Amino acid sequence: MGLSTEGTPLTAVALDGTVDVAAAVKALPWPERHRYPYATVLEPEAGERIFLFHFGAVAQVGRAALDVDRLRMLTEITGRRPLYRTSETYTLVEAAEGTPATPRIDWDRIALPDDRPDLVAAAALLIAQSAALERYEIAADGLVEEALELARELERAGRPPRRSGDLVRRVGRITGERLGMTRWFYLVDRPEETWRDPRVAELYDALFQDLELARRHEAMLHKLRAVEETTEMVIDLGHGRQSTQLEWAVVLLIVFEILFSLWEHFLA
Repeated sequence: MGLSTEGTPLTAVALDGTVDVAAAVKALPWPERHRYPYATVLEPEAGERIFLFHFGAVAQVGRAALDVDRLRMLTEITGRRPLYRTSETYTLVEAAEGTPATPRIDWDRIALPDDRPDLVAAAALLIAQSAALERYEIAADGLVEEALELARELERAGRPPRRSGDLVRRVGRITGERLGMTRWFYLVDRPEETWRDPRVAELYDALFQDLELARRHEAMLHKLRAVEETTEMVIDLGHGRQSTQLEWAVVLLIVFEILFSLWEHFLA
């Protein structure tokens, strides 16, 4: 692929769901160049690499911008749409002579001592994870809005919504989406290459910190916990209200039976 002092673009974008990478690779016309546990690397043309990640992201190396035609083909084959607002771009540059032979990150530029595939793959993995995490951050914000609306309904009415079926369905959808996020997004273990090559490990750790993946992931989980607590509270209040109504119904039934017995007694 080759690096230069001018730089080689590396752009990642999230897809709107997870991907069956094995099935997609069979259907795509591009040659497969390498397979990692977390992605498959394809070569649409000489000097270009496309990383397809099972957690729902694509990274493109060697183009100044995301290739819309290639993404359209990926959409047709995988059934997943690119979420362009999640795209992130870094520039891979060749480290200048005389500088330390270790990867360095300077804003959106990554200086590499060479263009070894494992170094490029580590950078692609982390930038793709960052894009995928943004997809989940957006979804988490939507769940927070859903939970906030439940709380507002509770505040306006002073009680949970009357239509318990609608509430249960809404809570079920929120919970399902939350579990989906927890299941499919995770900070993958450091790739095997980091244990074999200290330069890959240095790049991985530095970019992991630069993208603030751990902090962002924890913030997303905090939002999801808040959603869970709110929905549980609304459900508990709804169950409590239903229990109270049932208790009153039993009391009224007893009173009715007493009155009916007295009425029959006086008629006798």
